[in-house]
Amino acid sequence: MSKALRILITSQKGGVGKSTVSANLAAYFAYISGKKTSLIDFDHQATSGKWVKKAYPIGINCQTVDLPNAKGSGVALLKAKEALRKSVDTMEVVIADLTWADVLPPDFLFEFDLVLVPSSLSRVELDSTLEFVNRFSFVFNSRLRNPPKLVIVPSRVDNLNTYEGIFSKSFNAGFFLSPPVMYSNSAGEFFGNEFFVMTSNQEIRENFLDFGRSIEQLGQTEADIRQSSKQAALTHKVSGSILDRFRAVRNSTPEPVPRTSANDAERMPVARTRIKAAIPSFLMMGRDG
Repeated sequence: MSKALRILITSQKGGVGKSTVSANLAAYFAYISGKKTSLIDFDHQATSGKWVKKAYPIGINCQTVDLPNAKGSGVALLKAKEALRKSVDTMEVVIADLTWADVLPPDFLFEFDLVLVPSSLSRVELDSTLEFVNRFSFVFNSRLRNPPKLVIVPSRVDNLNTYEGIFSKSFNAGFFLSPPVMYSNSAGEFFGNEFFVMTSNQEIRENFLDFGRSIEQLGQTEADIRQSSKQAALTHKVSGSILDRFRAVRNSTPEPVPRTSANDAERMPVARTRIKAAIPSFLMMGRDG
């Protein structure tokens, strides 16, 4: 089974820096981390794919997949999962760029380890991000399946003093707040020519390196947690006959555990403490400020 880190960069609104983050995050993993990296551009305009294909080649495996949305959710989902599977089988990191369309079922989000949602600080984009996260909170809060970690990416930020406090809204899912991707007047000149992690502009380069390192470390933490869970499941065996096992279950009387909602205020501090200890300090678990 592949251990590739699967990252979806998505939003339901264009113009939020999604393609910029996708192309340059792929460059970070390929050029800085030296990992076999694939970029799958699911967008019709294929902006991130064009960036990667036109820029100096650094070994990123790039494919553009135009999803047949007009043919219905079943066909679109099959094509999306097929493209993802082919990349996962041969790569260490797979980054998918997708403008979310409801033709894809929410279950598609479970195919990924991390879901990055870029958002600028404008009121319109923040409201769109809030609506998207709240609508799919049942995925990110799932207890029946391994949910992807949600990461809000402040993009095109021009004021470091205000970006943290701007996310004080009440989301229905816990999320990680990444270091911001800063805005630069010269950023448009990079498209198809140069990646942020390779530029001589130290401010742009260092900013994106900080962002890339945070995503890489969060991805590694998530992989470690999942691997530990799998090992625990494999080693937890009950000895004895089937009858012995039945008796063990029948005779055990654990105290009932009250069910809590995904947004239970008493549960969140415990979860935050556990996760915070495993991730870099510059990634903050956010939900209520």
